[in-house]
Amino acid sequence: MTAYFDLFFQHLGEVISLILVLVILSGRREARANFSWLMVVVLFPFIGAVMYILLGNPRLKRMLEKKFKSYRSIDLKKYVKHDEEFDKSGLGALVEKITGVVPHMCSNLKLIIGGGEKYSLLGEDIGSAEKYVLMEYYVFRNDFAGKFFADLLMETAERGVKVYLLVDGFGSFGFTLSGTYRRLKKSKVNIAVFHPPFGFKTVSRMNFRNHRKIAIIDGRVCYTGGMNIGKEYMGGFFGNRKWFDAHLSFGGDAVYPVEEVFAEDWLFATGESIEELIKSAQVERGGDTTVQVVPSGPHMPRPLIYSTLFSTLNRARKSVVIVTPYLVPDQPVIETLKNISRQGIDVTVILPGKNNQPLAAAAGRSYYEELIENGVRIHETKGIMLHAKIVVIDDYFVITGSSNMDGRSFKINFELNIVAYSGAFAEDVEKLVRYYLNHSEEVELKAVKARPFAVRVFEGVCRTLGPVL
Repeated sequence: MTAYFDLFFQHLGEVISLILVLVILSGRREARANFSWLMVVVLFPFIGAVMYILLGNPRLKRMLEKKFKSYRSIDLKKYVKHDEEFDKSGLGALVEKITGVVPHMCSNLKLIIGGGEKYSLLGEDIGSAEKYVLMEYYVFRNDFAGKFFADLLMETAERGVKVYLLVDGFGSFGFTLSGTYRRLKKSKVNIAVFHPPFGFKTVSRMNFRNHRKIAIIDGRVCYTGGMNIGKEYMGGFFGNRKWFDAHLSFGGDAVYPVEEVFAEDWLFATGESIEELIKSAQVERGGDTTVQVVPSGPHMPRPLIYSTLFSTLNRARKSVVIVTPYLVPDQPVIETLKNISRQGIDVTVILPGKNNQPLAAAAGRSYYEELIENGVRIHETKGIMLHAKIVVIDDYFVITGSSNMDGRSFKINFELNIVAYSGAFAEDVEKLVRYYLNHSEEVELKAVKARPFAVRVFEGVCRTLGPVL
């Protein structure tokens, strides 16, 4: 009898694999992603089938796009006059043409390089809020940092300020099970979970994670970038390595499109519109620096952040610096980096030497040899866990935000990047880049080629599975 059931399940697995192979091949997905899913469903028929149904089915993206479109009734965009630096760059006009994202003026654009600084500034601004506080985070931990902000938000709501907190169901799953979360639910804070992983209506969307990090106070100041809410961002450690990340704050007209992103996410998660609340803010707008707010997500017909990166890299004339915790892009991005390096453009990529995501790190290292052979300089940090996401092109064009350099950020997650056109801001960013370089070592081609065969095979497998990591 046992042998009969073994044979039955073996044949059932083969049938499931065959059906899914045909389904995958009939789709319009990229060849690399197709191959990755084919490997998963053939090697692990039952587990692979569940993974594909929940994570890889293209219909889920189309359903999400349709559902999101039905909520998109908010229009808070404000068109502003281009400043001189924006007009002469050429890159800004390119980004606007490709993405449809218009430029906005911002004031007091500030680079924040540590969680201690960010939390201090953000805490002060929340404490002085008069009308509303909007917060949206991929990771909101139930540690002393999370509890500090939870208490502060509850105190602020008690003062009559409208407080909204949106957390991702996957990244903040532990927090949603905590007593802190239950206290927030019972308080005057409006709190919601974006795509709860085990919700009846949302389990099929668990792969579409809201990776954004946003905080807005009274429409006058916005915080966004790479930092979540957790103790590691306050100088915490990954192993014996200090955690390093980067963030931004700014005011002015550019706060509007970020508010629009939050309002759409809140409407999608709860069915509640906060458009009138946001429009009620009476604050001084304008600014002295041009930026573009570029959101991206699986609900959009085109991956805007990916399009921005790909197009602007091809317009580089002097230098490109990329700071990223994970390097798992598609082959066109790798080919672009190789091509512009061969043209004499200085291309530098800075990554963590020891990574909190070992599979993604291994996939990234599989690209080292071909990149270095084509003149790309790769540095790995020593003694720090680098989690910042920064691209600097030609010493003045800066892209930073929540998006990593990987397929998940480009085409699966909900992300938010800021594109800045400012020599002064680029100078601040380059100082930070120099700090990272001073705490890193350049990877030599000789060392890459000397890797053991088993390591190269493991990296190759991780690279192949990159689209599903």
